[in-house]
Amino acid sequence: MEPRLFRYIWTHSRRDQLIVLALIVLSLPFYWASLDIPKQIVNDAIQGRAFKGGKETATLFNINLQLPEFLGGGGVHISDGWAMTPIAYLMSLSTLFLFFVLINGAIKYFINVQKGILAERMLRRLRFDLFSLLLRLRPEDIRSVKPAEAASIIKDEVEPIGGFIGDAFIQPAFLGTQAVTALLFILLQNIWLGLLTGGILAVQVVIVPALRREQLRLGRARQLQSRLLAGRIGEIVDTAPSAQIHGVTDYHRAEIGGRLATLFGIRFDLYKRKFAVKYINNLLAQLTPFFFYAVGGYFAIKGTLDIGQLVAVIAAYRDLPPPIKELIDWDQMRNDVAIKYEQVVAQYTGKKLLPLRRLEDAALEVALSPIEINDLNIPDSRGGYALENFSCVIQQPAQLAFVGQPGGGRDALARALGRQITDIEGTIRIGGRDLLTMPAEISGAFLSYCGHEHYLFPASIRDNVSLSLKRRPLARSDAPDIAERLRLSEAARSGNPLDLFETDWIDYAAAGLDGPAELDRAIVEALRVVKLDDDIYRFGLLRQLDAARRPELAAQLLEARQVVAARMAEAGLTSLVEPFDPARYNLNSSISDNLLFGELLGAKVSTDELAGSGFLRMLLDAEALTLPLMSIGVKIAETTIEIFADLPPNHPLFDRFSFIRSSDMADYRDIIARLGDSGKAVKLPKHSQSRLIALALGYVEPRHRLSLMSEALRERVLRARKSLRRFLPSRLADRIEFYDPAKLLKSVTIRDNLIFGRVQFGKANAEKKIDELIRATMAELGLESALYSLGLDTDVGVSGRAMLSHQRAGVSIARSLIKRPTLCVVDGALGAFGANDARLVIERLRAHFSGRTLVMTMAEAAEAAGFDRVITFAGSRMLSDETLEAAAATAEFAPPAPSVSLAEIDDSRSVAAQGLAG
Repeated sequence: MEPRLFRYIWTHSRRDQLIVLALIVLSLPFYWASLDIPKQIVNDAIQGRAFKGGKETATLFNINLQLPEFLGGGGVHISDGWAMTPIAYLMSLSTLFLFFVLINGAIKYFINVQKGILAERMLRRLRFDLFSLLLRLRPEDIRSVKPAEAASIIKDEVEPIGGFIGDAFIQPAFLGTQAVTALLFILLQNIWLGLLTGGILAVQVVIVPALRREQLRLGRARQLQSRLLAGRIGEIVDTAPSAQIHGVTDYHRAEIGGRLATLFGIRFDLYKRKFAVKYINNLLAQLTPFFFYAVGGYFAIKGTLDIGQLVAVIAAYRDLPPPIKELIDWDQMRNDVAIKYEQVVAQYTGKKLLPLRRLEDAALEVALSPIEINDLNIPDSRGGYALENFSCVIQQPAQLAFVGQPGGGRDALARALGRQITDIEGTIRIGGRDLLTMPAEISGAFLSYCGHEHYLFPASIRDNVSLSLKRRPLARSDAPDIAERLRLSEAARSGNPLDLFETDWIDYAAAGLDGPAELDRAIVEALRVVKLDDDIYRFGLLRQLDAARRPELAAQLLEARQVVAARMAEAGLTSLVEPFDPARYNLNSSISDNLLFGELLGAKVSTDELAGSGFLRMLLDAEALTLPLMSIGVKIAETTIEIFADLPPNHPLFDRFSFIRSSDMADYRDIIARLGDSGKAVKLPKHSQSRLIALALGYVEPRHRLSLMSEALRERVLRARKSLRRFLPSRLADRIEFYDPAKLLKSVTIRDNLIFGRVQFGKANAEKKIDELIRATMAELGLESALYSLGLDTDVGVSGRAMLSHQRAGVSIARSLIKRPTLCVVDGALGAFGANDARLVIERLRAHFSGRTLVMTMAEAAEAAGFDRVITFAGSRMLSDETLEAAAATAEFAPPAPSVSLAEIDDSRSVAAQGLAG
């Protein structure tokens, strides 16, 4: 980044600045005329100086331009003017004055608009430049950057800088020329008034900036404290679950309260200084009119200054304080913004940046070239070395295992090969190029690193896995329209990329694909390597499908429903599913689902809202269900309060087993306490009754097993179901989707749609057996890929928190696999897997990387069986380097075809398991 703000501004906005500056110069004659005409109106028109000697008319607009002597003297006659009566003369001068006022206003409007556009354009450039620099920080540097602080800098701290950029050159030029013009005009009217005005302005210009220096210091302190506050809040949010577990939230509250107190003190002092300076500034500004009235009036009485000149001087001074005040404010802002800019740039000063891609790098070929490591020493954070005096040559392709304890040379070497450490002594070269100084766009094409930290974006599984393929946008076949051309032009002027974010960025060739149609298959294959394919399929099976959005798939699934029913009958699994039957109570559904014989639609209407519905309460009263449901609600509340009484509010058992959210527990305790010994819920307020009914509506007998549903109560619910369908108001009909065997229901999962019912609770392996039958049926019907595709639509949540730890790890590893790197470093990435699953994933990774280079870190040499080369470390030094005979070491590179298929691995493992069982 350019360290000086004004040079940065001038470098990137010189053309726009010069255009506006030229306009300012052109506007000065119009501004002068608007100052001079009021004097003519007072002297010539109102006081009648133009009509002296009894003249009835006076000539206006008699224009002659006098040439200077060095051009030969003489003049140029432009207009004879027009003879006018006093009234016409006055009206013409007044109209001319209004014309110049409008011209000056239009010019000022145009200048302000251009300043705003320029400021926004430069703010856009500045933010993009800072973000680009952030992406170029070395891995070890970017890890020390707090996300909240980086976001605060780019979003908030540069905002005032952007606002100032439009004023940087234009504001002092515009205001300065106006002030000088007005001061010169006053001097020409009366030298003493002009000198007096200039003296007061000089004092104002000197004293006020001096008083504002303390403001600058306080402003700098405020900015630093605000940034620290934002960073600390971000850290506390990241560790909030841990703080709640250990009950230290009061400590964090006290810490943030202390930081806010420090910030408050700074801001309090800043406000006192700010308004003190404002008071002095206003006082000095008001002294000048006092002298005008006193001194100017004295000169007017003495006859040395006419009334028109005095009026003109006062009118000119009216336009003088605002520019001077704004110039002083501009100087204050200049100092303040310069400090902000220096602090922002300081975040990147002294840090090494990854190189930018050069034009010749596009043809760089390093795949499968030998990796030469010479005299490698990697410092650690304690002043010692994590790896010492290491040299070797790695012939590619190969499968290597780095064995040793965590934190030593094993991890340091793996991270250096994965470009996660760039601060090294020695060299790592591949294809004759230094691996650590390659542009990331080049190394990313052949290198992948999978560490123990798994970063997922809040998007779908598909978007997270395919991220590694988003390297360049596909070429457009259509020409951009006018709006698009304007957008591209503005992006170019702002120094932003011209590529469309919304277009397809996936490099299908890198994944060995012909186009988008094959992407999901490739993603599933990558996820199968890390044993996540079953999870993806299950995600798809448990998703909901809107038939209106995908009518073709909905029709296929509706046909598959009949096939699944037939297969279940053939396999004798019908007893595992309780179908949706309008004449029967479905024990495996909630009371709410049975009452509606359908599902609530829209914005997920809660059972609380349903229980509070006036129509439903009337229906329950009419069908004599209100008291039984409230009784069920009371028993559920009492049982839940007793079971969960000793658990902390955010305990995970609340989410898994409790009827009542932890945040609502106090409300239900209060309701039960109000019941007292009488237990009569009818005496409770209507709101409390609705809360109890809401609890009952979510009850499922086989699941919750509180023995609260009698046969008579079920019959009563069935009777109420019929009444509900008959009398349901139209405003509620659109919010309920009724079970219909001829429709695909968008409010239930695909599994429940296919079986058109609920899997029985309490039946051993019921869900597993049903899911296996459905999967076999879907494969037979060619719909398995559609379920995988739906599963890939699953959102991973913020930072992947909606997924289990091994699922996050699997998605992160699959991201590295799908781009088919020729060198992949797996450094502790399998820690989230169990021991057996980790061994299976290692086998699958080795099969997947047949003909390419795979590097893995391991704790024990026994885990490295079958690898071509095993390098063992003791602390920071290499202990041994064993190379095994492997035909793969000289095999030609053939990425798409592994020598051992994943199916063969699974088959061999199942055969081995059967042998052990025998």
